[in-house]
Amino acid sequence: MTKTDLAVWKELAPPPLPRAGCAVGVINGELVVAGGTYWREGRKFWSERVDSFDPAVNRWSARSPMPRPRGDAAALAHAGALYVFGGGAEGAAASDVWTLRDNLWTAPANLALPAPRRSSGVAVVDGTFYLLGGLSGTGSEFSLATSTVWAAQPDGRWESRAPMPGPARFNLSVGVVGGHIIVAGGCAPEGGAVRNLDEVLAYDPSKDAWTVLGRLPFANRAGCGLADASGLLIFGGFTDKFEPGILRYDVPGGTAKTVGRLPTGLAGGHFVRVGSQILGVTGENGIKMRFPGMLSTM
Repeated sequence: MTKTDLAVWKELAPPPLPRAGCAVGVINGELVVAGGTYWREGRKFWSERVDSFDPAVNRWSARSPMPRPRGDAAALAHAGALYVFGGGAEGAAASDVWTLRDNLWTAPANLALPAPRRSSGVAVVDGTFYLLGGLSGTGSEFSLATSTVWAAQPDGRWESRAPMPGPARFNLSVGVVGGHIIVAGGCAPEGGAVRNLDEVLAYDPSKDAWTVLGRLPFANRAGCGLADASGLLIFGGFTDKFEPGILRYDVPGGTAKTVGRLPTGLAGGHFVRVGSQILGVTGENGIKMRFPGMLSTM
């Protein structure tokens, strides 16, 4: 894999509507951004808007909107479709799963979640989806955090797997390294608020077993995880501020170091690979603020 400079970023065409809590994935070489939330005149709105970005021509295009507004859903692209798991809107968490394929939204009945979830992590290993932790409610009900792990194939139904060790958690950084799901940071309920976490966990699907790998240099939530061959990149996040740093946790070595810097502090952003580029879009760059730009490695 070609080494990418994570200290130098350029601005591409900005998204039509800056928002956070979006479902994001790459389908057929295009970045798709679905749903999410934004603020206007002190009020929070949930969106059903869907846009796609073609890096070859640096252009955004509107796509079929989601059947209903949705924010804070877990999402990934798999086999040419964007899968959106749970999420919520206007005070209610959801258990439905939606897929976008060929610009058409469908809701496979077999994939409906066993219970509502939002702010979960999700990964796919050998064609099986794994939904990790999250909240079973919305708003400030952090006591509804979970440690559950559910697994399903696209044509199957969800089954319970070994829960994540330690406290119930959400807003995780997640990636797949060497067939193992790596979970870093996140946050857990504590005293009516949340406590950021620094643990790094690994899940082996073949053994249905968790291992505690180590710790991050600092507790951090809502950083975007992006895996490479031997480690997990963590873009931004929130500590007591919106973080601009990019960490890399080396899985074999169990060490973490800063390997780059974003132009702005950013929590809940999405960073994906499209060809030789890493693209970054959406997220929060301040309280009740939405990151308005589109970033790319040089």
